[in-house]
Amino acid sequence: MSADTIAARLRLVKDQNRWTVADMAKMIGISRRTLESYMRRENAPLSGVEALKQIALGLRVSLDWLVLGDVDAALGGVLLVRLAAERAALPTLKNLIEMQQRNELIPQPEYMAQEIGAHAAGLAETIVSSGLTMVQIAAFIKISGEDMQKSLRKKMDEMKAQIEELEKAHPELKK
Repeated sequence: MSADTIAARLRLVKDQNRWTVADMAKMIGISRRTLESYMRRENAPLSGVEALKQIALGLRVSLDWLVLGDVDAALGGVLLVRLAAERAALPTLKNLIEMQQRNELIPQPEYMAQEIGAHAAGLAETIVSSGLTMVQIAAFIKISGEDMQKSLRKKMDEMKAQIEELEKAHPELKK
């Protein structure tokens, strides 16, 4: 169910949770009358940034969703999850590779998933509190992807060079 205004989204949260306006006002820490004015179907006053922040925190809804609605908030969430997951997986995967190289016992996948999840949650919290916008997060993901492609190309070139050296040293390997 989509709501196209802040007032409509506030009414949606109220209805979905079966709250009263008084309950919501108490959760947010504002007067019932102020909240009712924000929820009016017509001529609702524009909420200030601090009021919107207080409403989002009090009702435990995303500020992006409250202000922008479903589509933009979902995109921000997807970008945040992607960036946090990529950054969180990296140290665990590096550690896994090092453990394999040392012939150590590899932890169970469930353990590694929990480790990555915990790290991703911390990173997501840091990213959100840093104030990065969706555009900045998307740009960072693009740059990270380009860096990864460069690293992969470099690794492929190194592997090709190693194969060529092996083939020169051992012509019998060449088919």
